[in-house]
Amino acid sequence: MDANAQVLAFGEIMMRLSPPDNLRIEQASSFDVRYGGAEANAALSLAFQGDRAAYMSVVPANRLGDCALRSLVAYGVDVSRVVRAGDRLGSYVFEVGASMRGNGVVYDRKYSAISLASHKDLDWDAALDGVGVFYVSGVTPAISAEMAIATREAFAACRERGVVTVVDVNYRGKMWSPERSQEVMEGLLPLADVCIANDEDAPRGLGITCVSGSLDHGIEEREDYVEMARQISSRFGCKQVLSVIRNISSVESSEWMAMLYRAEGDDLLPGAAAAGGEHVFSPVYPVHVLEGVGGGDAFSAAYLHALLHGYEPQRAIDYAIAGSVLKLTVRGDANLVSEAEISAVAASAGGGTRVAR
Repeated sequence: MDANAQVLAFGEIMMRLSPPDNLRIEQASSFDVRYGGAEANAALSLAFQGDRAAYMSVVPANRLGDCALRSLVAYGVDVSRVVRAGDRLGSYVFEVGASMRGNGVVYDRKYSAISLASHKDLDWDAALDGVGVFYVSGVTPAISAEMAIATREAFAACRERGVVTVVDVNYRGKMWSPERSQEVMEGLLPLADVCIANDEDAPRGLGITCVSGSLDHGIEEREDYVEMARQISSRFGCKQVLSVIRNISSVESSEWMAMLYRAEGDDLLPGAAAAGGEHVFSPVYPVHVLEGVGGGDAFSAAYLHALLHGYEPQRAIDYAIAGSVLKLTVRGDANLVSEAEISAVAASAGGGTRVAR
């Protein structure tokens, strides 16, 4: 691919409110304010890696909307395609857990600008001008029936133009049912070149049940993820399927690795995939987690960087998981790490711990 190609991400950006110092919501007398959302996080991470990243959404034309977009522009994301309409920026409260008390999320996004927008408000002919890769997560079509239509129209327009399409299934049970997710994905994934799905996404979001969804011993079941990828590729025609695979002991302690599956003939990365398909695994990273939000978005962004720059498959998946585990050490939604930092960790398979002098 062209390393200078622009990546366009489409989704909802929200205000994130977090109680400080691991407090529970009930204890909080103040909240830390940041801005983020699955696709916005990926776009920012790409820009921080030095890539040409653009973002499309519907954001209210008020000071909160300005702040949200400024958080992206500050790091080089192109927001010129964002539609400024509506009255409300969605928000969510993210409570950082500890030990056996998991992280908690309370959404306050009903009646947000993008949730009330029509698919007709989005001009894909203009938006896709100059775009080489289009990225979306399953969060976006879950926002509303109109955004589900808009997402499919975007993918159809990409297919007509030869734009590479990437979807992270990113199933959110608080936003829609398994039945609705599977219905929408049946229409979307046949238009996707690359699918990203994990142990929660496949059973609920896609109806593929060959993975247990266990967070205790996912890594030991890694071959089940290969079968999951084969089924996704066979059923929907995706050229590539990627997964983050995890063993989670507590909020702060986990092990992470990743898999890249390439269907027969896949040529998005150097060297066409062999007959019958092929797969590669990354190393396993034991991680002390500072904050667990955004690890999947960081994985997507790091893989998109590898895709743009033509990394060979093993290097690509090693780079992608390195970007993801680095995000677990960064507070907030955004993965503020550079290409050099990700490459250093990927090259040392868990290194990067020397003092940078």
